[in-house]
This record gives sequence, structure tokens and C-alpha cells, in this order.
Amino acid sequence: FWLKCLNRLVHLSCVAPLPTLSQTLLPTSFKMAERRIDPEDGTAYTWEEFSEFYTGKFKKKAIEAYWEECEVKKSKSKKGSGKGKGKKAAPEPEPKPKAKAKVKAKAKVKATAEKKETKPAGNFKVCVCGGSGGIGQPLSMLMALDPNVKELCIFDLSIAMVPPAGVAADLGHLERKSEVKGYQMELGAKPIDNLKECLTGCHLVLIPAGMPRKPGQTRDDLFKINADIAKGIVEACAKFCPEAMLGMIVNPVNSVVPAMAELYKK
Repeated sequence: FWLKCLNRLVHLSCVAPLPTLSQTLLPTSFKMAERRIDPEDGTAYTWEEFSEFYTGKFKKKAIEAYWEECEVKKSKSKKGSGKGKGKKAAPEPEPKPKAKAKVKAKAKVKATAEKKETKPAGNFKVCVCGGSGGIGQPLSMLMALDPNVKELCIFDLSIAMVPPAGVAADLGHLERKSEVKGYQMELGAKPIDNLKECLTGCHLVLIPAGMPRKPGQTRDDLFKINADIAKGIVEACAKFCPEAMLGMIVNPVNSVVPAMAELYKK
């Protein structure tokens, strides 16, 4: 009987490998208590530390499979050899859990950020050309609320439904440091002859000026109208504030902006 059992066991071991000791023969509590080395940082962790760190990043089955792949940390023998025989090995410091290390790192970064001094607000001059329109008015309000803007100029034509001086008066009630002024120009006049005071010393010029596309109007027709409007303002900017940054909100944007960039180079 025992001979038959032995032959059967040998036959099974040849067909399929027997499970490893850590997989089946050891109880689950022992496997979870042992330390295993994470290949990512080469540090040994317990199952609680290991699962706490990876929970939320991977599924539970994936974490368990990764835990099984990690190498078990072997405990060093207490008995020495050679000259060190009889001496007790120094206790090995326990590694800190990953989760706690992450929290400490975040706290350190937060403390460093709090130590940094806040930079003082800038004192920039900004001009909004077309500041009385549907886009220009809210854009002017955003500039007036910005703590980096010291002086805000609002420019538009005299035929605008809302005069630029009125927009400037409304924004002047905001409890901000920016000083708001309104400038207007007659229809047909050249910006280069009328915008010297408005543009001189500007750091940023926003141009939401132009006509919207009407039904039946081609892109070529729209380009001719809006390109002429933008050309006059860009020429004035090149003369009175050549170092300023220009932001154009114009249609068609993929045609007018490159053309104005070439004009600004000249």
C-alpha cells in the first residue's frame, strides 16, 4: 500500500511541480508578517506597509500578485564566524513605512512653500484697443482687477455704443490700485496720429477690435476690413511702445495675426 502511494506521489511530482513552501505550506498570517523586498527601492516591508502604499493605485489581486513576486528578506544568523564569533549582531533599523514617508515628504514641501516670500505685485501699463465692445468691456474689467496692473487705458472709436470714457468711469469704482483712463478717436482718423498718450509706456496691448462676420460675407472681405483696423493699431504700437506684448482677438485669426507679425518686424 505504501509503495503504491510513493509511486503515485513521484508520478504527480513529474507531471506538475509541487507548490512552494511560501505559497501553501505556510499559514497566511506568517506570510503577511514576513518582510519582502520591493524591487522599486530595495527596501523590505511588511504586508501591511506594502498594501497600504499600493492601495488605490492597483487592484487588490494585482497587489497580492506583486507581493508574491517580491523576494523574502532573509534574517541574518545570530552566530558569527571567524573573529566575530560570539558577538551579537547589531539590531537592524526597521524601514519606515512608505505611506508615512510620503506624508512627511508632502509636509516638508508644504513647509518650504510657506517659507517662500510672496513677490510684490507688478506696476504694468495695459491698453485695451476696442475696450467698449462686447469682448473689450469684460476684458477691461479683468485687467482692472489684476493687482499687477497700475494703469489701464481703454481706447475705442467715437461711434461705439458705449463711450470708452464711460467704461473707464465704471471701472474706476473698483477698489483696486489701477488707474483707468478712456481714449476715443473719430472714425477715419489714423491711430498713429491720436494714440501717443494712450500707448506710450505700455507693457501689454490687447486688441479685441474688428467687425464680426456678416451673413453672406466671405473671409476675404472680412480680412480686408479687420486687417486694415489691426494694421493702424499695430503701426501705432510699433512707434509708441515697441517693447510691448500684443494680444490680438481678431477674425480671421489665422490670416490677420501672421500678417501683423510681419508688419511689426518692419
